[in-house]
Amino acid sequence: MKQFVHELKGMMKLPKLDSFGKMLCVQPHPDDADISMGATIAKLSQKGIRIYYVTVTDGSAGTRDESLVGKRLAEIRKREQEKAAEILGVHELLWLEFEDLGDYSIEQVREKLIQIIRKIEPEIVFTVDPFAPYEVHPDHLKCGMSTAQAVSLYRLPKLVPGTTNHNVAAIGFFNTAFPNTFYPIEQEHLNKKFQAISQHRSQFDETSLQTLFFYLTEKSRAYSPMEGQLVEPFKVLPPMALHVVSEAYML
Repeated sequence: MKQFVHELKGMMKLPKLDSFGKMLCVQPHPDDADISMGATIAKLSQKGIRIYYVTVTDGSAGTRDESLVGKRLAEIRKREQEKAAEILGVHELLWLEFEDLGDYSIEQVREKLIQIIRKIEPEIVFTVDPFAPYEVHPDHLKCGMSTAQAVSLYRLPKLVPGTTNHNVAAIGFFNTAFPNTFYPIEQEHLNKKFQAISQHRSQFDETSLQTLFFYLTEKSRAYSPMEGQLVEPFKVLPPMALHVVSEAYML
């Protein structure tokens, strides 16, 4: 089995993240991509790669303050994400504006993402890992699955009229339990990530920010294959691995 998986990895070898010209990041809520891959985004943007954010929901449910729930919070969170994206060097923000924790479907999100993929033509698409053990948030599950399906099926006119000759070379998952890519970052990129996360004041007070920064710093060290190196871990796969390749989690 080990030999088979090794050969499969050779067949599905992926280019390095630095080699892509355009990256699409699909997140469930404002802040998810900043938290999970903000340092990578800062570094890739610095290298001239164009980063596009798609935020699936309006973020209107992310509070325990009943007076904020709804449109008021959605407006606050959009402004927070705009400030954070500017710090990281995100090229463009796109908003699907499905209701946070709302009654929308994977199919509805998938249709919009297929249209965006055909228009922007990214070489790689990142999203939250919907296959992660213990993930229960419905927005995360729907976001990750709809993105994975869109990347696998975006050429088919059955789902959305029209097609494209563009090739999405890879899909990357953050918040994954099965990382196979450990992108090296420097402290300056981690600092930018923390500056970006700090813009999301509707979500984090100072104590929770410091706890989060500690966790993310230690995670960057713990996942590194080299002592002293900082990384962000991802699961990166070719789109062909998203269908009938039952060994994909081992790649």
